[in-house]
Amino acid sequence: MSEQPVTVSADDLHAASRQAATWDDAIRRAEHGETVAVIAHGEHVADVVPSGELRRLRETIEVLSDTDAMRDLADTEPAVRGIDAIRALVAERAARVTDE
Repeated sequence: MSEQPVTVSADDLHAASRQAATWDDAIRRAEHGETVAVIAHGEHVADVVPSGELRRLRETIEVLSDTDAMRDLADTEPAVRGIDAIRALVAERAARVTDE
C-alpha cells in the first residue's frame, strides 16, 4: 500500500482541480501496480487498487469460501528434511504406484 495516502474531502469543493490532479496521480500509481489509500475526512475509507490485484483477491476469496477446494489444498504430508527422508518418501510413493 502507498505510504502517501490520497486525501479527498467533500468539504473542499473549491479545490476541484487539485482534487482531480490527486485522483489522476492515484490512478497513475495504480496503473503501475501500487495500491493507494484514500483518506476522506481524516479516515481511511477506500483503496485504489490495480484491477489485476482486485481480480486476484476475488479469486482468493472464492477459493477460501469453497470448503472442498480448501480440503484439497490442505497439506497433509509431513515436512520432509534431509536426503534420507526424501529417499524414503520417494521409495514409499514408488511402492504405492506399483501397487495400484
